[in-house]
Amino acid sequence: MLKFQSAELSLNLDFVLSHYRVRHPQVMYLQIGAFDGVHGDPVYPLIDRHKLRGILLEPQKDAFARLQANYARFPNFCLINAAIADQDGERPLFRIKPDATGPDWLHQIASFNRSAILSHADMVPDLQSMIETEMVRCMTFESLFREIRLETIDLLLIDTEGFDAEVLRMFDVPKRRPPMVRFEHKHLKPEVHEQALAMLVREGYRLTICGTDTLAYRIPPG
Repeated sequence: MLKFQSAELSLNLDFVLSHYRVRHPQVMYLQIGAFDGVHGDPVYPLIDRHKLRGILLEPQKDAFARLQANYARFPNFCLINAAIADQDGERPLFRIKPDATGPDWLHQIASFNRSAILSHADMVPDLQSMIETEMVRCMTFESLFREIRLETIDLLLIDTEGFDAEVLRMFDVPKRRPPMVRFEHKHLKPEVHEQALAMLVREGYRLTICGTDTLAYRIPPG
């Protein structure tokens, strides 16, 4: 991150949304890996404040059911039980067994990469025995945008436990150019994170680190 310090922002998502909404009061966001939409969710506390509308994807069936219940009060949201991948179809997702007990965040760690889950083993005794696989629906961004009949979004949020850089690449930021991007980087190798940052800087984004997430903002002209 050091070589990108000249492009770094000391801001958070709330501040960036406030700035963006001065000229764009209607904000549509796309969240990849929403879980139940509440626990550990960076945008949930901001929905009412910024009058947000959203498209949320969550592949785990039980988490998706809780997402539907939690967001029943939001009329302008589209909830999809699927994961983003490089082709449509099904693939196995590594996840935590529903009856497993542990920290509050335990059931939020689901990934196509088993090692991303096992990276938490020092905090959860016998974590390996808690892992199971679930076959989940997968779709490309092209298929998603056709299904929801939407051309552009204002904010892209990614939390996919180690698959984040791949999702960011598949989204094709240079083509779709969302004004705001936030993705989890804590499971990424440093060189992979640096490549993602370099791409965002080339595309005119300013950057800040929000804990284990990276926030990027293309400041509107004027």
